[in-house]
Amino acid sequence: MRIAVIRLKGKFSLSPDVNAALSSLKLDRLYSCALLPDNTASRGMIHACKDMVSYGPISKEGIALLLSKRGKTLEGKKLSLAKKPEEIAKMASEIDSSDKKIVELGIAPVFFLSPPVGGFGSKKETAPFGLLGKNAEISNLVKRMA
Repeated sequence: MRIAVIRLKGKFSLSPDVNAALSSLKLDRLYSCALLPDNTASRGMIHACKDMVSYGPISKEGIALLLSKRGKTLEGKKLSLAKKPEEIAKMASEIDSSDKKIVELGIAPVFFLSPPVGGFGSKKETAPFGLLGKNAEISNLVKRMA
């Protein structure tokens, strides 16, 4: 199982701890997304920057959508041009089921998304209605942003 983490807030007035957590997650730019394994180390880094990101468990279909629309190879080439759709679906199931690093499969670890279609709503509302923090609808957000 993987956790999708999307950065939704900018760089202004970050504490050094939050900045270090975001850079270790490779979320240096706004609307960047990373897929992390569900373990205690990942959860600790996510907890450190929970007020800047939206995170939650992502389905295999969401991973396949990210790979096909926004995935890049390590050389910077679009994954949809380098691989066939069947190979991308196989990669998505492999990413979802195993704890292998994404880089080992030849895929860039960060996906750069666009702002969501239909807007954010209110990012500043408190949970469970706002986008920041734990988000059960992360697959829907990824679908709108990919």
